[in-house]
Amino acid sequence: MSFLTGILLHLEQNDSAIPVQRVEYTPSGAAEVPLGDGRLARMTTFLEGRLLAGVPSTPALRRDIGATLARLSRALRSFRHPAARRTHQWDLQNAPALRPLLEDLPGVTQRAELTGVLDRFETAVRPALAGAATQVIHTDFHGENLLVSDDAATICGVLDFGDSLTGPVAMDVAVAACYQLGAAADPAGGLADLLGPALDVVAGYHAADPLRVADLPLIREFILLRLATRVIVSQWNAAREPSNSGYLLRRTGQATEHFEAFGKIPAEEVVSRLRAACERAG
Repeated sequence: MSFLTGILLHLEQNDSAIPVQRVEYTPSGAAEVPLGDGRLARMTTFLEGRLLAGVPSTPALRRDIGATLARLSRALRSFRHPAARRTHQWDLQNAPALRPLLEDLPGVTQRAELTGVLDRFETAVRPALAGAATQVIHTDFHGENLLVSDDAATICGVLDFGDSLTGPVAMDVAVAACYQLGAAADPAGGLADLLGPALDVVAGYHAADPLRVADLPLIREFILLRLATRVIVSQWNAAREPSNSGYLLRRTGQATEHFEAFGKIPAEEVVSRLRAACERAG
């Protein structure tokens, strides 16, 4: 059985209330059908809801993002599959693999800062990962992969496990938080709180599946790595698919602004605020 089909079946068996698509079996009871060219086909149910990306953000909704991810994490903690150890461009545990992509983009802005984040992986992230527990994680918990209820109060659907792999929970939480960062600058000229909205996600997660103290510095590092990855990979892909560049670069401007703004916040301040958010969440 394929990795992605296995995830959906495992979730149905271990927590059927998690809002994911359900696998429809063939009349003979098969979850997948070979197509004869090495590929497999499966049929799933349809999930109702609106994309999170098109719904106004609220603190309660952001906390529910975190709580939903926590429930997913708990359910996947016992899942095992031979393909779970795969990697890909968006795997933040393999950040040095982005160096050739960055070198292949002569006109990219913030080159020194992006290179510095990749360098920091070796000194700050890789050593910390040595002692971190791992499991299968979603790794792509953002507004175009999440559905919201009609009243825009709760998450009612989790889509697209295509980037799932084995990694630390802190990485999954960081990716979800990364896409809920606030404005990089206040249009009215005041002080924007870039980190504040993302803290709601972390607090919502922690309340349902407590994070370790050692996870908090990792969350900070993985947020920065995800922002760097978004900037690098989107531009690299767009350079190779110019006809699709509008889609590939649709969020690059925001990611670039967030990368610059987040990088200016002292690491100690980020970790301190993450700790305070978790303490308030209980």
